[in-house]
Amino acid sequence: MHVVRNFTYKFLLVTILMIAFCGSGTVFAQQSTKKDSVTVKAPYKRTQSNNSLNRQGIFEPPPFGVTRTVEYDALTNQYILYERVGNLLYRPPVYLTFSQYLYLKQQEEKRDYFKRLADNYAYAQTQPGFIPQINVHNQTFEKIFGSPIIDIRPQGSAEAILSGQINSNQNPLFNTRQRKQYNFNFDQHIQLNLNGSVGDKLKISTNYNTDAQFQFDNQVKLDYVGHPDEIIQEIQAGTVSMPLNTQLITGTQALFGLKTKLKFGKLEVTSIFSQQRSQSKDITITSQGQQSNFAISASDYEANKHYFLSQFFRNNYNKALANIPIISSNINITKIEVWTTNRTNATTDSRDVVGFLDLGENAPYNTAQIQGGAGFSGMPAAFQGPGFADQSNNLLANLPAAARNTNDPSNSLISYFATHGGTDNYAKLTYARKLTAKEYTLHPQLGYISLNYPLHNDEVLAVVYQYTYNGKQYKVGEFAIDITA
Repeated sequence: MHVVRNFTYKFLLVTILMIAFCGSGTVFAQQSTKKDSVTVKAPYKRTQSNNSLNRQGIFEPPPFGVTRTVEYDALTNQYILYERVGNLLYRPPVYLTFSQYLYLKQQEEKRDYFKRLADNYAYAQTQPGFIPQINVHNQTFEKIFGSPIIDIRPQGSAEAILSGQINSNQNPLFNTRQRKQYNFNFDQHIQLNLNGSVGDKLKISTNYNTDAQFQFDNQVKLDYVGHPDEIIQEIQAGTVSMPLNTQLITGTQALFGLKTKLKFGKLEVTSIFSQQRSQSKDITITSQGQQSNFAISASDYEANKHYFLSQFFRNNYNKALANIPIISSNINITKIEVWTTNRTNATTDSRDVVGFLDLGENAPYNTAQIQGGAGFSGMPAAFQGPGFADQSNNLLANLPAAARNTNDPSNSLISYFATHGGTDNYAKLTYARKLTAKEYTLHPQLGYISLNYPLHNDEVLAVVYQYTYNGKQYKVGEFAIDITA
């Protein structure tokens, strides 16, 4: 019998049986010797059903200590599953088709999903804080905030003290109810730090302390951060900041308000509406002390102390000081009397005074009754007497004669201004006090006075003065010596 190499006996027996059934005749011996040719096809493809793989436990979770890895074989278009313990194979590699590999991944994802659902309650119990996470099942909510989860985590302490106090005084001079007094005391101390998130975009941060020394120590901040491809990039509310990339205008910190960052393609818009709660100062300290530069106008810290005698002097103030220190003014006030409300009830240099708002004004406030402007003197002038013919307006000409008397029984002054402003046009001072020269400072060329003390809101200041302009004399009002009676 001739034995063929690389074939098993079983295969040879099947071949002999097939020859026996298929042919009859003489069997000749092999006349010539030929080399055997063997064709090798590798690798050998094995197809396994899901049922057979399931029986092998492929779709079940791996045993403890066994690591599964899957590699893709591009030559056979199959997935090779390896199971190892350390560096040793736990079982022979398993070849999977795409459908089998997909089924394997589905089983793994299903196990992980149900495991997460089973562990959610236990996970929530282990998280710090007493407010659990809230899951909002709403698609609109997820589109706005990026996630359906609301997580608020407060930390801190709160203390409230309630107490009552009873005072008993058995004084016989008090009646029965007054001998006992009840008082209720309430005190609280709160220190709260709150950190939370609404979805993935909105962050909440709060720091509140009732014992804080400064207001800016208590901070509340809401921060909404959008995705890179959204128009709304950021919205901040509460404590915000405005940094600037320039040295000319520096940014400010500790702002309280609203800040937005918007993006339209390559255009970025940052806007802020806030209240500043801080300020910055540059302090220079030398060996001798602190040095700083500041500029404050007189009206900022000395209110109700500096007064112009007329609108004319106010309008020409900047022109007169245009070439400082030289004062360009042809005016020289030669005489003045200053009267004010008598709060001290002084009897020396006191008398009744009537002061008019538009006296000596070429542009009067009450234009309905008083005419100025063209035809009248542009200089302050309001006196009817020899040598003073100029008038700034027609107030003195139209004023009733009895109106100059403070004790006018007919109240003609009240009737004259009743329909146009009333007491806004004048003021009557009973026993007004005349200020001494030590109580104020007069600038005769610029036409203003500075009091040594500020006036109250309910006090009145009245002046009468005489001045020269280019050698000509003008007078506004009547001096005390001008009144004979």
